[in-house]
Amino acid sequence: MNLTKVTKGKRRLPSWLDHFNGQDLKVLFRCWAAAWVAALLMFIGPTLHTIGQRHPLPALYSLFWPPSGILLIFILGDLTLLGMNLAWAWGVIVMKAALAARSASRTQARINALQQQASIQANASGQSIASETYVLVSNGFMLDAQVTVVFFVLICLFIYLMSTERMTH
Repeated sequence: MNLTKVTKGKRRLPSWLDHFNGQDLKVLFRCWAAAWVAALLMFIGPTLHTIGQRHPLPALYSLFWPPSGILLIFILGDLTLLGMNLAWAWGVIVMKAALAARSASRTQARINALQQQASIQANASGQSIASETYVLVSNGFMLDAQVTVVFFVLICLFIYLMSTERMTH
């Protein structure tokens, strides 16, 4: 079975490629250009220092959800990404609050103990201090009960607020 239809002197695309018309390709190119410009700005030092750590969000946004032809699907996708950004922002707030729960002197004392323990284990195992530090941190050496409680309470609060918002609207 031939998937292409041939008319007099003019070839057509297969039916499963009919959505690649000029308008769709123009939108695709615009989205591609915006994503690449946003991604390239991450590698320009002064721009990265000015914009800061939140800069990759526009690049990710334009790559995850480019404008499409169906408006309702695009709006639903935007709302989904808005929720993801809201959860990310709440996570930043939770991190700041949790780290504020532990005093700077206790944090510094724990970092010093981590360095000592990492150097002891590095001497015993023959690994580098950096890799032993990574293993210790991954195994929970820097965990603190107050920080964990603040994380838990604020994450539960966010879940409660979002479920309440969903139930009321």
